[in-house]
Amino acid sequence: MERPVSIIWFERCYLGATAVGLVNTALSWNSSLQRMAENPGAAQFGPAFGGNILLFGTAIAIVLALTLWYFTARRRSVVTKWIITAFFGLGVLGIVTSLRTGTTQPGIGGVLMIVAFVLNAIAVWQLFRPDAALWFDEVVA
Repeated sequence: MERPVSIIWFERCYLGATAVGLVNTALSWNSSLQRMAENPGAAQFGPAFGGNILLFGTAIAIVLALTLWYFTARRRSVVTKWIITAFFGLGVLGIVTSLRTGTTQPGIGGVLMIVAFVLNAIAVWQLFRPDAALWFDEVVA
């Protein structure tokens, strides 16, 4: 059985957004670790503990993103479709909040955040196209 074009485009955009998000995370990670190294007293539990928390959080985010991708694109599960949509909605709220409070990342971090957001928007749009054939759970070969 051939996979629908909408699912293929969802897959590309979603995985692209995940990759861009990881690059952005790595950049912010690096700046956080530099700040901790420059001012060890500011880190509540020390730079090493802060680095481990960042690493653990990133690993969980990667596992969650790939799990959602697998069950949406490969297994065509409607449940994960709505979970991805909910996360996208939280992303919209996060961007609106950061723009209103002026806490958007400057430079390349801000650009990467916008690129990841646009790719996620395209991915969610692909899931909700009328011809997406993702309105019920089914297994895709």
